[in-house]
Amino acid sequence: MRDPIVVLKFGSSVLKNHDALPSVVLEIYREVRRGRRVVAVVSAFGNRTDELLESAQKLFEDPDPSCLARLLETGEAESAATLGLALDQAGIPAKILDAGQLGLTAQEDVLDAEPLEFDVVRLKHELMTVPVIVVPGFSGKLPNGSPALLGRGGSDLTALFLTFGLRAQECRLLKDVDGLLHVRSDGTLDHGTRYATVSYDECLRVGGPLIQPKAVEFAKMRGVKFTIARCGSSGGTLTGPGVSRFEAVDLRPAPTRVALGGLGTVGLGVFRWMNSLPEDFCVVGILVKDSGKSRPEDVPASLLTSSVDHLLEEQPEVVIETIGGTGTAADLVHKAMDSGCGVVSANKQLLALDPELLAKTGHRDGQLLVSASVGGSVPVLESVETITLRQDIIKIKGILNGTCNFILDQVNDGVEFQDALAEAQERGLAEANPHLDISGLDCVYKLALLASRAFGQEVTVDEIEYEGLAEVSSGKLKTARDKGGELKLVATAIRTAKGIKARVGLVIISPQDPLFGCAKEANRLLIETAGHRQVLIHGKGAGRWPTTASVMADLYEIRRGHLAVRQGRTRQEAMAS
Repeated sequence: MRDPIVVLKFGSSVLKNHDALPSVVLEIYREVRRGRRVVAVVSAFGNRTDELLESAQKLFEDPDPSCLARLLETGEAESAATLGLALDQAGIPAKILDAGQLGLTAQEDVLDAEPLEFDVVRLKHELMTVPVIVVPGFSGKLPNGSPALLGRGGSDLTALFLTFGLRAQECRLLKDVDGLLHVRSDGTLDHGTRYATVSYDECLRVGGPLIQPKAVEFAKMRGVKFTIARCGSSGGTLTGPGVSRFEAVDLRPAPTRVALGGLGTVGLGVFRWMNSLPEDFCVVGILVKDSGKSRPEDVPASLLTSSVDHLLEEQPEVVIETIGGTGTAADLVHKAMDSGCGVVSANKQLLALDPELLAKTGHRDGQLLVSASVGGSVPVLESVETITLRQDIIKIKGILNGTCNFILDQVNDGVEFQDALAEAQERGLAEANPHLDISGLDCVYKLALLASRAFGQEVTVDEIEYEGLAEVSSGKLKTARDKGGELKLVATAIRTAKGIKARVGLVIISPQDPLFGCAKEANRLLIETAGHRQVLIHGKGAGRWPTTASVMADLYEIRRGHLAVRQGRTRQEAMAS
């Protein structure tokens, strides 16, 4: 497998309840955007394991260990399945593999077992089909197939055991604190100082309440490094064979002040996701066309304004633009950037038609991030950017509009075009005015951004030939069916000797084509390099939550950049004092 693998473990202190799922999804998506394959190991929600144990002990005097193990492992099974549903809603492809499917065997005590081995080949194969594998931690299987638990806090051991077997690039144990705190001589915690690095022995001495000692012993024996951190963190504590080193840190940084432009399908999703993360984000204002219009009950009227200037007077650190179009949206983005705010935008039309902004979309300086403008939760821009660092790209070909793809699937199944469009609108896949989607222009704007990033030169909208769904006919649909193929709206850009040739149009995709089978609102992109490498990425490309996930990931990237700067200042101040 060429893509690096990272193992993320989410403990019960993180998975306190279902409200924690947004931060967990974003932590996973953070790695997917970086081109990594993720193994997400989960503990049970909150106190679920204790509740199950207490229930069994109340009902039965001396519960059978094997039956008890089978009962307790249902807590992790529940959290894994729930996380799988949350990832699916966000448009992030994932699979769930339990201990039996992984071939994760264990020995000795049924309730405090030691892991023996797992099917490394199977897990790596599954990671080639999807970017995320969710694993219920804490349990394995005895040679006879019966369940065995890895002891209290055993999900830590599961994560480190998988890290060692996969030779994963990184392992992060996500907790409710951002690293391991310094313990004073009197036994109290110094909340202003954490371990930047900690040795295995020191971690065993002071980390008992935070991490399973058996897991640390395993890591020490196998030389596995791991980081203890909080979701959304830019730092944490690295545990390994080296010496321990302290650093001054603000473990409770203030929430990032965010102004939101637009409260439509995506804007409302972003607002609600930010509200679920009050420790990280504070919404200081929302720009709407009519501030007097009735809004959902969870949107305070005091946040609403119809003035860009009034919105920016709230001194946001980041502005999120989900308005769409090139009028008010352009005014907001330019004024926000002029005032020094970071900007997150999902507005592919504005970005593609504004040469100044288009030129800035390739710069990862933290001021203008636009991942949500192309591909929904499919990290197409990040993937293209990562590949260009290694090899030149010669061709990109993809299905970039989930709305059109959904409609074409329906029409191909015999549904009338207007009925298919109406269903797309009902599902939140199409706007009330669907012109940009069905005309093909939405794909044109996305292709301009994508091709400019892929080929390192500006590709304007005027250079792209296009057609939309108006060109769909019963004849074309029949021809596609007769050939055993599918009629799709495909965006293509090729580097030629004469320059970049780009087009959006209806294409019959054969069963042998990597784009074949891209269904419903999915997006799929094939990238070909000068070294004859092909990279295929896919996921949901339309709808509130996939786009919201991408916006939130950009927002967190800006926040982490700000926190890293603040952390640097904290270190300098500590050294000065």
